[in-house]
Amino acid sequence: MRFHKAIAVNEPEARYIIDHKTSSLNECVVIEHFGEWFDVRRMTEEEVRVFLEDLNRARGDEVTAGLNTPH
Repeated sequence: MRFHKAIAVNEPEARYIIDHKTSSLNECVVIEHFGEWFDVRRMTEEEVRVFLEDLNRARGDEVTAGLNTPH
C-alpha cells in the first residue's frame, strides 16, 4: 500500500478524538475499516479517498488470496 498520512490508533484513542472536537483538513477525523482505526485529521479529502481505495483494495486482495489458497 502507498504511504499515507493516516495514523493507526486503537478504538479508545479513536473515541477520544471523536468526542473532543479537533480540527481536521477533511470532514472526517477517524476512519474504522474492518476493526482497524485510523486518525486521518492530517489528510485532505482526496488523500482520504485514495487511502480508503487502498484499504479496500488490500482487503479484497486478502479475501481473494484466502479463496485461492489450496486446502
